[in-house]
Amino acid sequence: MTAFELDHLGIAVNDLDAAAARFRGLGFQLTPRGYHTLPPPRPGGERPLVGTGNHCAMLRRGYLELIGITDPAYAGRLRQDLARYEGLHIIAFGTPDANRTAEELRASGVDVKPPRIMERPIAHDGGTALARFEIVDFPETAVPEIYGFAIHHSTPDLLWEPPLLKHPNGAERLQGVTIVVDEPADLGARLSHLLGVPPSGQPVMTFDLAAGQVRVVDPEWIASTLGEIPDVPRVAGLTVAVADLDRAAEVLKASAVRFEPRAGALLVPPVEACGAFLELVPIEAQPR
Repeated sequence: MTAFELDHLGIAVNDLDAAAARFRGLGFQLTPRGYHTLPPPRPGGERPLVGTGNHCAMLRRGYLELIGITDPAYAGRLRQDLARYEGLHIIAFGTPDANRTAEELRASGVDVKPPRIMERPIAHDGGTALARFEIVDFPETAVPEIYGFAIHHSTPDLLWEPPLLKHPNGAERLQGVTIVVDEPADLGARLSHLLGVPPSGQPVMTFDLAAGQVRVVDPEWIASTLGEIPDVPRVAGLTVAVADLDRAAEVLKASAVRFEPRAGALLVPPVEACGAFLELVPIEAQPR
């Protein structure tokens, strides 16, 4: 199986402007508002809008996406996800070859369709360029707990522009994502089959990807970490590696963001990060 990376995480929000202001307060530099489109039905034709827009925090490895509905007529999965809760839903796994990934998943018994194309016009060099993505959707029946897919970036240089990688909080890498379910072993077995990676640890299950980690926990773990148990299943939080924890703490204090120091990390509660807990960890402690 092609080795996956933790490519990006999508936080679904009801108000993109408010969410962008909150994440800037957390110390992230965000891209201007973008809108997802599809390829035109004919050469030179108008590009159909998907009905969603976003702001991204591009990191030196991976990125965070704030995504919301921009067209009242939109009827895709994001609307159903937002009806459940505002917060983390999307987990995108990077692949160097979308077609090969689709073939390998089908060979392993996972019923996936060929890669679909999504595009997004973005500001570039004083004009507009088209970022292009190839996406292999994971069947919702395989992992209904997440909105999961494999993604290949056909135009990475358009997204990871050096000026966008500098964040006031010193964010450098997308390090991990935490999913909470009642039965971690059950989800763990299904994720292992999809990702081609065995988990380590019990009862907290960790999947070490080619870059980044997926952590599957039970409600007791969340209760001990946050002091509350959200509705499950839920993609509960994300981990970001920063260059300097003290610097990150100063940025949070300056924005009056509540957080707790936790064993060499900073924990920002869900109420401060659009429904997801944010764990900031020092980059030097990360193996990759």
